[in-house]
Parts: sequence; C-alpha cells; structure tokens
Amino acid sequence: MHYQTLKHLPQSALLTLLHIINKLWSSESFPSTWQQAVVLPIPKIDKDKSDPSSYRPIALTSCLCKVVERMINGRLIWYLEKNKLITNMQSGFRKQRNTIDNLILCVWKLS
Repeated sequence: MHYQTLKHLPQSALLTLLHIINKLWSSESFPSTWQQAVVLPIPKIDKDKSDPSSYRPIALTSCLCKVVERMINGRLIWYLEKNKLITNMQSGFRKQRNTIDNLILCVWKLS
C-alpha cells in the first residue's frame, strides 16, 4: 500500500487499519513481508564508485511497516516520558529538545 493511498483512506478504513495493527500488536506477530527490505546502494559524492565503502545502503521497507514503527515509537516514548524513565539529561531524539540543549548546559556549568 502506497503512502498516497493511506493518506486518502476514509475514516472507517483508517479505523479498520488501526484495529488490524492493534491485533498484530496484541498477538505479538509481525507480517513476514514487513521484515523484508529492498536495499539500494546510494553512491557517496566524490568517492571511488569501484570501492564498496563508497556507497550508503538505503533500506526500503513497506509503508505499512513504517507506519507501525512510528506508532510503536510514539507509544514507547509516551510511556517512557509519562513514567519518567528517561533522564532529563537525554535531549537527542526527544520532542522539544535537541543536542544543543546539552551543549548549552555544559557551557553554563563551566562558566
């Protein structure tokens, strides 16, 4: 299923999809096709194309798989934040925070 298809699904279809995803989650199963990826080697700029280390591998997975990954990530982050299981010093990969926050804290403590 393509992203544009997902984007234009009616509310009833989105609710059905959510029900299916929640069933997968509760049954602890993950479709085998979602575990497969097509890996594309993308050449690095100004590198020797005959050298295998001159390429970045990009893995293309199912759109539905990516949607589920984002949902799981959102649920995990919500749980970790709600239960204060992430230290306040952790800034990277958190909403409303970035690694600059830690640099500013370091400079502030040193001065």
